[in-house]
Amino acid sequence: MSALRAPMDYKSLEEELHAALAADELYKLQNDAKLRAVEQGVPTYEHFRQMVNAAHLKPLDRNDVKPKIGVQWNPVSNSTRHPIASAIWRKSKRAEGNKRDVKAEASEACEDFLRHWRTLEDYSERLAYMWGLRHVLQTRIFRVEIPTFFLGDLMNVCLHCVSEVDDVTQIIEILDILSTCSRFDLTVYFMTKDEQVACKQLFQQLRLRGRSRDKSSEDAIVPLAAKYRIELDASS
Repeated sequence: MSALRAPMDYKSLEEELHAALAADELYKLQNDAKLRAVEQGVPTYEHFRQMVNAAHLKPLDRNDVKPKIGVQWNPVSNSTRHPIASAIWRKSKRAEGNKRDVKAEASEACEDFLRHWRTLEDYSERLAYMWGLRHVLQTRIFRVEIPTFFLGDLMNVCLHCVSEVDDVTQIIEILDILSTCSRFDLTVYFMTKDEQVACKQLFQQLRLRGRSRDKSSEDAIVPLAAKYRIELDASS
């Protein structure tokens, strides 16, 4: 049969089309990320590379923090015939199950935290709530990542409290702990313009308070601000 008479492989053509569309979409996202990185003036090439490589990712939304239960499929059709393969498969499934359990527990802890956070209307109560849980923020509550909307909420809370508290050490320590959480750079990358403005205002206020306290506090604020992609100039 000649090539002209051979039947069309529509499935293969469809797969090639989807692959081409996906590649084109990824190119556009990465190109936009490069432009945004230049506009933001990222400090190092590593920051630039992370922004480009994470261009196709999206942060957790408000409805994404609840764990989802899926159905698992057993690829080993006859485990009695292949005992070694079956043992390896069961071991890998247990490892995957443990990872899912850890992620589910972290998502549940984050959801519980956010549920109570929303019930607190007073800014000082929210700050005290964060401070009381500071030792488990990284290891339990935000083990997966920090939802972007929460980071924006926290900036507003700290900005309202920075002029009211006697000591800004608690605010600085909370911000420092959050900067060590998983996928922190990605969360900061997805902050809105308004949230970025609030974040810069917060660090400017912290620097002013640090100057009035001691030089060591001021020196600690500048590198911390850089982790949040905030550059403090000499006049801040």
